[in-house]
Amino acid sequence: MNHVRLGAEIRKWRKLRKMTQKELAESICNQSEISRLEKGDSYPSIDTLHAISLKLRLPLSYFFEVLIHDDFEKKEKILEEVKFYSSKKDYEGLYNYVRSLLDKDNLLHPELRTYLQSHYYVSLYYLKRLEYRHCVTELYSLTDTKVNGMDVLLSSRIKNAIAIILAENKKYDESMLIFQEILQENVSSEEHEHMRITVMYNVGKLKFLQRKYQESLSITEEAILLSIKLSDMSILGQLHYQKAQILEELKQPAAAIRESYEKARFFFDLLGLDYYKKILETKKSQYLTSTGQ
Repeated sequence: MNHVRLGAEIRKWRKLRKMTQKELAESICNQSEISRLEKGDSYPSIDTLHAISLKLRLPLSYFFEVLIHDDFEKKEKILEEVKFYSSKKDYEGLYNYVRSLLDKDNLLHPELRTYLQSHYYVSLYYLKRLEYRHCVTELYSLTDTKVNGMDVLLSSRIKNAIAIILAENKKYDESMLIFQEILQENVSSEEHEHMRITVMYNVGKLKFLQRKYQESLSITEEAILLSIKLSDMSILGQLHYQKAQILEELKQPAAAIRESYEKARFFFDLLGLDYYKKILETKKSQYLTSTGQ
C-alpha cells in the first residue's frame, strides 16, 4: 500500500468531515503522527488505521479496496478520453469507447465502472437510442449504488446529468429541485466548488429556457465570477456565450452583447472547443470581428 496515497486519502476525508488534525488524533495518537501520515512520511499500524477509519466514519476496507483497485495512470487516461468525447459532443465516439471498457475490463474499480455506466446511458440518450425517462431511471439507479471510491461527488455528477436531461424535456420544476439539492450540499472541498460552476451554468440555462432572463443573467454572472476566483477556465466560453444570449433577450446594447460573444470565442479557441466555436461563428457572426483576434 502506497504511503503517500494512503496519506492523501486520510487528509481528504479528514477535511470532508471538517476535522482538524488535532481532532482526528484525539484518543488515537499525537497530532504530529497524523501530520506525518498525511504527508506519507510514516505508515500506521493496523490498530491505528482502524481507529482512524472509525473516526472518519469509513469502513477499514475502504483504504484497502481503493488502493488495491486504483491505477492512477490508467484512470486518468480514461477520464481524459471521456472528457474529450463529451467536450466535442461526440456521443457516438463516447458510446463506443465506454462500451468497450465496460465489456472488456472486469477489473475496473466499482467507482470507475459507475462513472462509465452513467456516460453510457447519457450517450445512448443523446444518440436517441434511449428514451429520456428510461435514461433518468437508469441514472437514478446508479446514484443508489454505494461505492467506496475516490470521487465523493460521483452521485452529484450523475444527478447533474439527470437534471439536464429533465430540463431538456421541459420538466423544469423537477430539474430545478435537483440542481438546488446539489448546490446546497455541505461538501467542504475545492472540487465541489469547481462543480458548483457547472451547476450554476446549468441553472442559468434552465432559467433561460423558462424565459426568466434576469434570474438567468444573475446566476450566469455569479458562475463567471466563481470561475475567475478559482482560476477555472473550463466552461468560461460557454458562460460568456450564455451571457450574450441573455443580453440579446434583454435588448441590451449591441456592444455589450458583442463583448460577451468575443470572450466566448476567445475561450473556445484557447481550449480547442471547436464544436462550440463553430456554433458561435455560424449563428452569431454578426456580432464577431472577421479575424476573431
